[in-house]
Amino acid sequence: MALFSQLSKNRFFAPIAVIVLALGISSLLVSFQPEIDKIIPTKILPTIETKKIKLTPIRQSVIAYGIVKPHKQIALASEIAGRVIWVSEKLISGGKFDQFDPLIRIENTDYKLQLDKASAENTRAQVDLGIYENDYQRQQGLFKKNLISNSQLDDAFKMYKRAEATLRITQANLEQASLNFQRTEITAPFSGRVQQESIDEGGYLTVGASIATLYADDIVEVRLPISNDDLGFLNWPQQMRGTLSPEESIAVSINSTYGGIDYQWQGQLERIESEVDPKTRLFHAVAVVKNPEFGGQPPLTVGLFVTAEIAGRSYDQAVLIPRSAVIDNRVLIVTKDNRLIYRDIDIIRVNNDSVLIGRGLNNDELICVTPPSIIFEGMEVNPSPQQTLDSVK
Repeated sequence: MALFSQLSKNRFFAPIAVIVLALGISSLLVSFQPEIDKIIPTKILPTIETKKIKLTPIRQSVIAYGIVKPHKQIALASEIAGRVIWVSEKLISGGKFDQFDPLIRIENTDYKLQLDKASAENTRAQVDLGIYENDYQRQQGLFKKNLISNSQLDDAFKMYKRAEATLRITQANLEQASLNFQRTEITAPFSGRVQQESIDEGGYLTVGASIATLYADDIVEVRLPISNDDLGFLNWPQQMRGTLSPEESIAVSINSTYGGIDYQWQGQLERIESEVDPKTRLFHAVAVVKNPEFGGQPPLTVGLFVTAEIAGRSYDQAVLIPRSAVIDNRVLIVTKDNRLIYRDIDIIRVNNDSVLIGRGLNNDELICVTPPSIIFEGMEVNPSPQQTLDSVK
């Protein structure tokens, strides 16, 4: 009985002892725990790229592309018929020739005979005219003396006039025969190159038969497609179509690669065609370039694909900003306390990667060119180092 009573007491005090021991250990742990440093969270601001505005005079340009074509080109044809007995070595595709160079000779035997015959007939007509003129003058003297009748005087006058007409006919025949004889040698009407030829020695030419296509290479032209919007940025009278006067001409820079080297040629915008291309809805301007005669720069070759930069309008106070900075015709201005505010702007022109601004911005203002994904008025930001916008890109 005493043993049972002792076991009951132990079972009662054992849990209490465990609890007391646990509380003691917890108190010791709390008393000796290290102190935790308090961390104050910092404000994280979105970082943006900014540009400083500097208004300057800016001249815009219009970029267009085209292929170089001859300014003067003709289809050389024969004015007489005959067999070709000689062809110049210059009369080949790509051949270079000078003005008045002989290109083709046609057999001239028949034309020489016609010339001799016409010359002889003209000489005879001159002699006949002299005879009939003297006879008419003699008949006039006899008529005044009443030695011949009026009908005899009229007959003498008719013979004289007929001789005059015959002389004019023979003179025309002689001139025609002389021209035909000269045309047996076909010469170059100007200096240039041969685009293509279509006759060989021994061939027979008829009147009007094509011989070759020639073009002058001292002046070339480039036909440039221009949109209706870009046309408004040229110093060109909007109501005018056709050829500009020298005072109104517009400078054009022609750029291309020749033999792996970049070259630039200077020209003038000569005219704008009056019609719009019905397929592309574009205008076409024609730039004219005078090829250099001497120097290290090669000539502008026909058929070359080129890029043209046409001088456009000038703006006294304007600035080009990246397109990324424009949001619905507004920009974000960075204030002195690094906050964003919206500003309406006047857009003059939108280029591929930039926008030309005329009004709405002031010198030394900062604009945001990399807007954050979430924007609200007065938003605080962390601006990057500034770059100045003061030139055309």
